[in-house]
Amino acid sequence: MKDDDQARRNIGTVTTAMRELFVEKDLTALDRYWAEPYVQHSPQMPDGLGTLRAAVPGLEGFSWEPQRVAAQGDLVFTHSLVHGWGPGPR
Repeated sequence: MKDDDQARRNIGTVTTAMRELFVEKDLTALDRYWAEPYVQHSPQMPDGLGTLRAAVPGLEGFSWEPQRVAAQGDLVFTHSLVHGWGPGPR
């Protein structure tokens, strides 16, 4: 059960971090949950937390909706529906 408990805590941490940053647009979430070196997986944006700090306030019409979240060990996977990042939902 300890592994399941840790996985649940990790899922809670990730979903809280994503909600605070992308839904509430709370840039202080970057200080609590993210660290350098931050690797950006979008080819349209450079790596680094500075990129997120600059981009998040200007995300008009952006929404993040987690659809599936799973954890194994210290890895957490989110499959999310995102609006406002490009044409149509992603």
